[in-house]
Amino acid sequence: MMRLTILGSGTGVPSLGRGSPAYLLETLQSINLVDIGSGALRQLERTGVSYRSVDAVFVTHTHPDHIGDLIALIHALKATPGFIREAPLSLFGPPGFREFYEQRIASVATPPRHFEIRVREAGERFEFCDLRIQTTPTVHSDQLHSIAYRFEQEKTIVFSGDADYDGRLITLASGADILVLDCSFPDQLKWDGHLCASECGRIAAQANVKQLILSHLYPVPEDQDLRLQQARSSFTGEVHQAADFMVLEPSPQS
Repeated sequence: MMRLTILGSGTGVPSLGRGSPAYLLETLQSINLVDIGSGALRQLERTGVSYRSVDAVFVTHTHPDHIGDLIALIHALKATPGFIREAPLSLFGPPGFREFYEQRIASVATPPRHFEIRVREAGERFEFCDLRIQTTPTVHSDQLHSIAYRFEQEKTIVFSGDADYDGRLITLASGADILVLDCSFPDQLKWDGHLCASECGRIAAQANVKQLILSHLYPVPEDQDLRLQQARSSFTGEVHQAADFMVLEPSPQS
């Protein structure tokens, strides 16, 4: 069983309708967050899944809109009255993540007494609980490393994180049941380091995925359906624009 709930489909730009990037990935054996932007914990509580039960956080990169609630999570797990966590919390991130954690996170969220925080720089292939995981570097920022994640059981869900068009992302997404892509802007507002809508469609088509989810959506004055139209110009499969609290489960028949 794999269930994806979109906690935040937006960006670092404040929005009443979209939270900062965060995704809840549930399996039979683990509860995981992919990115943990500001407000992610409140969004998580609204789904009925408690922050207390999170087993792992998978960080695509360390820009503020993707890690804004990481300190808050650690602090909450230490400071909730009447609750003592004993299970370890695993944190995965790109190259340089361990140093980032030690300098920027642990200096504020001091180590807990009752549980272990396991900080790891994600390898190209590894396993966590009942998930098989692959990563690839992405093209996003010259100042820091960023990675995309592929999560597999019987089905496959792929998250690009923030990324520009890149053949490595196509390879990682090959045959995925659900592909969640950074679709920051419609084509005419393309920014380096981010995908635009038609590029998302091209990646989905070239990777032969079953379902494409456009996320990381900057607020723009253009018609909100424009991204969908442009993505569908390149990809004839199923395409949806992400919304906070959207729930997706790969179909057993897919």
